Amino acid sequence: MAAPARAPRPLIPAIDIHAFGNLLKGAQDKLIDTFLRWGFVHPTVPSATHALNQGRWLPIQPRNISGEDPLAEGGSGIVHLWCCLDARDRIIDRVIVKENVPGLTEWNRVDIWRNGQVGTEPREHEISVDLFTRLQAANAGDGKFMVECLGYGDLRGPYGTNTQGQPIAQAFANQPAVSVARFKLYLEYCPYGDLYYLIRRHKAANKLFEEGFIWMMFEALAKCAIEMEHANFVHGDMSTSNILLGTHDPQRFKIWPVPKLADFGGSRYLTAGAILRNNNALLEPMQPDFGSPELSKSVGGWEVPGLTLSAKTNVWNIGLLICCLMRLEPVLPDTEWRFTNNPPVLVPPAHHYLQFANPQQRELLPASFQHPRANYSQALRDLAEDCMRYDPNNRPTPTVLLRRITTDMVGNTGGFDTFTGGVSGRIAWNKKERILGPRVDEWAIGTQSVIYLTPP
Repeated sequence: MAAPARAPRPLIPAIDIHAFGNLLKGAQDKLIDTFLRWGFVHPTVPSATHALNQGRWLPIQPRNISGEDPLAEGGSGIVHLWCCLDARDRIIDRVIVKENVPGLTEWNRVDIWRNGQVGTEPREHEISVDLFTRLQAANAGDGKFMVECLGYGDLRGPYGTNTQGQPIAQAFANQPAVSVARFKLYLEYCPYGDLYYLIRRHKAANKLFEEGFIWMMFEALAKCAIEMEHANFVHGDMSTSNILLGTHDPQRFKIWPVPKLADFGGSRYLTAGAILRNNNALLEPMQPDFGSPELSKSVGGWEVPGLTLSAKTNVWNIGLLICCLMRLEPVLPDTEWRFTNNPPVLVPPAHHYLQFANPQQRELLPASFQHPRANYSQALRDLAEDCMRYDPNNRPTPTVLLRRITTDMVGNTGGFDTFTGGVSGRIAWNKKERILGPRVDEWAIGTQSVIYLTPP
């Protein structure tokens, strides 16, 4: 079914005060149209590791999207791809721009800004840069396991000022200060989509994932978990939609694109208040069907009182993601009841809904950790099960998790951890162990682009 036509209307200060996903459609359409017609401006605060090219930047329209629509929309904003083109329309650089529209209440929350200074550096940028730096320092090249943030800018607070009353630079030419607060993040482009749609494709084709692919994912996420522990924060939104697929690493698991942890907008530092989940910590489950026991709420409050947050909260979420892969489920039916009033009928291998307030339903049964046709190694299933223990004391720490992965994956990857292709170094396009989805990077550097939206 085609998406309804957009019908933009002028933004109204007294009405349009909510996050993007809660705005009326006319206001959403106006923001989308403005965003797609934005004349590209470089980040006010650019990345120290990746300076974007100077030149002609244009918004690209993917071939699989009809009309003029953004690459993605979400609860807090809009995402689209911009490419820098040379005189012959060849791509020389590219970047994802994320237009964050947090809403007036969210904009004024001190915990989404560095040091609580509203209208300054977004916390999502701060955390992303910190985690990337830590991954790179821990092992050169491990920054590849997250979506790198390449800068931020175009901060447009309510009526064009921050909390100190200072004017915020306006990046749109000849446009007055806006009442709909927003800012932009510039992010690395991941050409092969996300884990959610990858699992959907495999489920539709009834094609199980290779065990080596799952170990690769496990290892990447464990490395991120270690550095998130060192940085002292929980991700808070670790779902299949927030694991993206980047370019291939020619030296390790070359046959599959590199998994990348994304979207740190829901991340929270583990302050004393956050650990105890007190009312001042501003914690909320970003996606209820991916919430750990300690981040799950029911009507009126936390599902289980007295729990605390820790680095092992991230470990539980990693276990759930691995279970999704082994089950061929983009969202586990066992948890989906939290997100919808009409949960799916449970069929094997699901045995019961996860309900953490019920001591009999706090953990998946061992048979629930893989698809009925699968025969993954016992080591893989046991480790995922240990990650998803209800009691954090029974989960491995991030460091222990990576140690066990490093040991247990030996002999269980099908040799794809070191496989670099045939005699020519190429991997056949129809090799059965490949994942389903795009075979090529449509907007690779050097590609000639003819599909783009021209700003007025």
